[in-house]
Formats: sequence, structure tokens, C-alpha cells
Amino acid sequence: MLEKVKKNDYFCRKNMETDTIRKGIICHLSDDPVEIAGTVDKETGNATYRIAIVPDELTVVENNDSQNGHGFWWLGIAIAVVAAVLLVVRYIWKKKRSNEEKTKQDKQDASLRYELLKHKEIYKKFCKKGYFSTVRKNKLAVVEESEINELCEAVSEIFPTFVEFLNNHGLSAKDFQFCCLMRSGLTTFELSEIYCVSESAIFKRKQKIKSQLELESDQRTLDAIVEEI
Repeated sequence: MLEKVKKNDYFCRKNMETDTIRKGIICHLSDDPVEIAGTVDKETGNATYRIAIVPDELTVVENNDSQNGHGFWWLGIAIAVVAAVLLVVRYIWKKKRSNEEKTKQDKQDASLRYELLKHKEIYKKFCKKGYFSTVRKNKLAVVEESEINELCEAVSEIFPTFVEFLNNHGLSAKDFQFCCLMRSGLTTFELSEIYCVSESAIFKRKQKIKSQLELESDQRTLDAIVEEI
């Protein structure tokens, strides 16, 4: 049972149980239309009415416009958030791709430089004495101090970035020489033959140099780190 009436209009309601008409006056509610719903107690016949103001068409339009405005506002925020996320993802992807390309380029560059080192006469001389071999020999030929220095000079010439890194950490001349021999590709066993010490002594020296280079937190071996510098 719903009707729309205005202020001071007469309200009539038909009792569906008794087929009688109940009449009353709606006063002091609002200048706007009102919506009325009524119920009747079957035992007493008393009617109970619920009255609610019904906004006019202009108010409804304004409310709808307000709701639409809020909807567009949230839509704008959602679009802005999505755009920001896409930009961040794109930046991360480009940075990752750039790092991968740089790493690849560095590896290619190091490989080319190492090939250049292999063409040096001093490198060939070490090879003739059994060094830089994929097959481990029981005893390697002795190399002179001058030959060691010459190989280190060749490494310094071909790997300038590596030398710059070592110089920035203030290594001693002996440790600098040791690192250059490592960079040339000599194994722990070959270094032990050159310095006439055990392989465990070479390993300890590598750990000491790793600490001097402030690389303790790096889980890789010093050999692996040196190859990438």
C-alpha cells in the first residue's frame, strides 16, 4: 500500500480486511512529496502508517549526478594507479634487460681480451712449460721472475679495468702480481708450482686477498670474481 501525497493533502486508505476507509490529514512533513505505507491490526482495526519524504525530480537528478561524479573520480584514480604500476613494471623490465645486455657484453669483451692475451708471446711461453693446460701434470717447469712480471704486464695492458679495481684497494705489489696471474687463467695448482708452496697455502692467500678487496660477503670464489672484473 503506497501512495504519494503532498503537505496538507488528505490521505485515504482502504482496509483490505474490513472494506472500510480510514482517513487522516498529513501535516507539517515537508514541501516535498512523501511516500506512505500503512498496515492494519486485524484484532483492533487500528492502522499504522510509515511516512517517508520522496525527493523531487531535481533532487534525484542532483543525487544521480553526485553519484556519477564519485564514480568518475574513483575510475580516474583506478586508471592512474594502473598507469603507475605499468610504468614501474616497464622501468624494472628495461633495467633488467639493460643489466642482462651489459653482463652479456662484458662477458664477450672479457672473452675477446682473453683471446688477445693468448696471442702474446709470454702466454705461449707459459704454455710451452705446461701451464694453462686442461690436463693437470705432476710437475711443471720453473718460470723466472722476469717471465712472471712480463705476464703481469700483459694482463695489465689487456684488462685495464681489472688493474684499476686492484689499484683502488691498495694491494701490495706481491698481491697485485698474484691477482694478475689469477686473471691470466692460472689454476690453484699452477700458482702453487710458481710460488713453490702448497695448494692450501694458495687457497689461504686467496681468502686474505678477498678480504682486502672487501668481498667477504660475496659467496663466489675469488677466481670467479676475478674473471668478471
